Amino acid sequence: MPNILITNFCNRNCPYCFAKAQVKLGTTVSDWEMSEEEYDTVLSYLDPARDIVSILGGEPTLHSSFGKYIDKVYKMGFKIKIFTNGATKNLREIAHLKDSENLLIILNLNEPDTYNSSEWKEIETNFETFGDKIALSFNVYQPEFNWQFLKDAIIRFGLYTNIRLGVAQPIQVINNEYLREKDLKRTMTRIVDMAQDMAPFGISLGFDCGFRMCDFTDEQLGTLIQCGTVPMFKCGPNLDIGPNLDVWRCFPFSLEKGEKLTDYNSLSDLIDYFNNDWMKTKKIDNSKCNACNNYSIDSCAGGCLSRKIVE
Repeated sequence: MPNILITNFCNRNCPYCFAKAQVKLGTTVSDWEMSEEEYDTVLSYLDPARDIVSILGGEPTLHSSFGKYIDKVYKMGFKIKIFTNGATKNLREIAHLKDSENLLIILNLNEPDTYNSSEWKEIETNFETFGDKIALSFNVYQPEFNWQFLKDAIIRFGLYTNIRLGVAQPIQVINNEYLREKDLKRTMTRIVDMAQDMAPFGISLGFDCGFRMCDFTDEQLGTLIQCGTVPMFKCGPNLDIGPNLDVWRCFPFSLEKGEKLTDYNSLSDLIDYFNNDWMKTKKIDNSKCNACNNYSIDSCAGGCLSRKIVE
């Protein structure tokens, strides 16, 4: 399932931002938006019976045709995921779809004191509007992090009861804040504490890509599963497709020259390219993983590929 970046603009400036290489802060203009013709081209590679349309940015609701683009894929019968910071009223352009089983909004929420009052008001209004169509997303970029505000929001507004959890990873060339190697194990211990605190409220965690199995003990993995979390340790081509139909393996490598979507017959061909020819161009330190049984049987991908190159 590729990610479709319909705009490179964002109204926020998160220190850990995985899209920092592509994001431009400011007001959307046509040069940084995906045109409808480009959007239609991306959709031609997808099948409503098989694929989910995953919409990102930047901040996708800043696209001048955001509502129109979402309505289009809804009418085509696609399931839709929208990744947003939720801090604009524009999200409510699709409020008429709030009862659809085909819509899920992934709202990335930082600590409340990082927002101004108008941004927080918009977020809470969107919570009230969409309710359990909103699943919270949280990116961990510091070992000591707070999760109480996530639990409070889910309970207060009746949001979806699974939180997408990401670990901030390094971006090639551009500096962003991310968890350092020395902090990973103690951060994972805190994540287990978070899962245990959430479980009595029926809230579970969902791991995004880049987690590493060896950063948890066997006991911690068992605790996560008991708390309703299914640990995932994947790292593969995500296929981020931006304006002008440039395609990258994933955001940490998006400063590289992208492949052109239209040079490939299918998304499978692109995945094969990034898994094979593209990988041959990289110098990757796999010394910590080669002797690991979980790595050899593909139970764990060994963590984020960008981390293996940087550190």
